[in-house]
Amino acid sequence: MKKPEILGICALLVIAVAMIAGCTQVQQPDTSNAVITYKFYGGFVMPTYAIQELVVTKNNATFTISAADGNITQRYQKNLTTEQFNAIVKVFSDNNFSSFGDRYDEGQNHVTDVGFADITLAVNGKTKTVTVYNVDQYLPAGLVTIREKLQETITFTKTLDENQIKALAESWIQQAPTYTYDGSGLTFVNYVQQESFPVRHVLTYTFTSSHAGYGDRSGKVTAQVITQHSILITIVDGTVDSAVIDGKWDEKGQFLIGSSQSLLFQPKLCEKTPWQVWEENSGRVYIRAPTDEEILSGYYITVYSISVRDVKKVERGIMTCQACNVCPTTYRFGLTVNASEMQPLLDEGWTRAG
Repeated sequence: MKKPEILGICALLVIAVAMIAGCTQVQQPDTSNAVITYKFYGGFVMPTYAIQELVVTKNNATFTISAADGNITQRYQKNLTTEQFNAIVKVFSDNNFSSFGDRYDEGQNHVTDVGFADITLAVNGKTKTVTVYNVDQYLPAGLVTIREKLQETITFTKTLDENQIKALAESWIQQAPTYTYDGSGLTFVNYVQQESFPVRHVLTYTFTSSHAGYGDRSGKVTAQVITQHSILITIVDGTVDSAVIDGKWDEKGQFLIGSSQSLLFQPKLCEKTPWQVWEENSGRVYIRAPTDEEILSGYYITVYSISVRDVKKVERGIMTCQACNVCPTTYRFGLTVNASEMQPLLDEGWTRAG
């Protein structure tokens, strides 16, 4: 056979192989409609963090934190680029998510109170959910890799950019008592991101009030005078951590910095107070049994390093129906504390006097 003919046959064979390869090439499924849900729940967490859920779609990622009663307490959302979305979906395909079982809970035998997580991939009309106990050590390596990518996505979603930080700060100021009462002309001054963990975002604004004073002054006699204010807002983890006006007024707590606050606590029948529970579990033995006032003072200085003053147990001279957990006792407690330290007491049921 002549050489040109051999070359021609070889060329035809190459073309034929290429055509066959083109015809047999597997087309990748369309995953642009994929929806990924990562929901974790249970375990020992604060009631306001009972349910946490990440939802990833083609255009954005949304992370929601809900309380035990179903009310949303925090919500974050970030737009996703096509590359970011594809990278998240690719982790599922690379680790063959569809091959995993429906449930992995071996970790319960080794670690307690960490709760469960549901990982769900819905794409092209098919849905796959894998429930895992929140301990990576006892999970298949592929699931650990998927969880790491989802946790990375949560961190990204919760990290606010400068515009989101400003929007959060301005919305908070405009809804706070001082500005709501008579504020106007809110003006941004500067923004500093502090090198700390967690990151602290500190913003300064100015605004004008038409009356003297701070907070909601409804029903109070105040001088009608144009007053310039400066407010320093600190945001941590997407929430306002502190807000101080003119360096002297705590807008979150509604008190003058450095002032004292009188608080009241009304116990209920058949319920033990936090300091009573603390004392019963202390194992201490006394020659003379401490008074309620002494136990209360010791509890707050030991547990919270808070010094309370003027502690009193006062009989109110009221009737009670003896209904447990409903009726109040015939007495209540009162004390004085530095206003900047009162939040733990308010969280335990104390109320401001007056």
